[in-house]
Amino acid sequence: MKAGAEPKVGRTEILKEDAIQSAIRIGRIVVDKKHKDYFGLQILDTVLGGYFGSRLMTNIREDKGYTYGIGSAFAVLDDAAYFFVTTEVAKEVKEETIKEIYFELNRLTTDLIPADELERVKNYMLGEFLRQMDGPGAMMESFKNIWFNQLPEDYYIRFIQSINKYTAAELRDLANKYYLREMMVEVVAG
Repeated sequence: MKAGAEPKVGRTEILKEDAIQSAIRIGRIVVDKKHKDYFGLQILDTVLGGYFGSRLMTNIREDKGYTYGIGSAFAVLDDAAYFFVTTEVAKEVKEETIKEIYFELNRLTTDLIPADELERVKNYMLGEFLRQMDGPGAMMESFKNIWFNQLPEDYYIRFIQSINKYTAAELRDLANKYYLREMMVEVVAG
């Protein structure tokens, strides 16, 4: 699907009466790695669900106990990218889980990320970046990313600079640009 060819927003449900779990996917098409907002979206994604200490994990797994695992990520394709939240939950807590996912998305659009949380996420991201650059195989994968995505040679330098520069207010503005409920596509199966 080409960027700009947004699927119909709203929910699609595939119901199976004897299912004990529901698989939930919520997301939308977003910008690719060449767009100026991409690095900021990576920070937002990490805060939301991109690592074990994320808001989705803390709220939906640790506090509510609705799932063993929940997360969010970006998938980058040849000519587009998409953001998604993914989890599987008992069908009895499906609606509560979806409500909490949107609660966390909404928090990113209304509240500033606290300084200590933002610093922790940035440190995590930079540490992961260093881990991903460790060794000749990892370096080749990094080169492949630049080559196949036709990125500028300074892509990783700009990544580090961007991670360090983003403010909580800029991230809230990005969340309002990309994370509003009315922009999301929901698929629930089970």
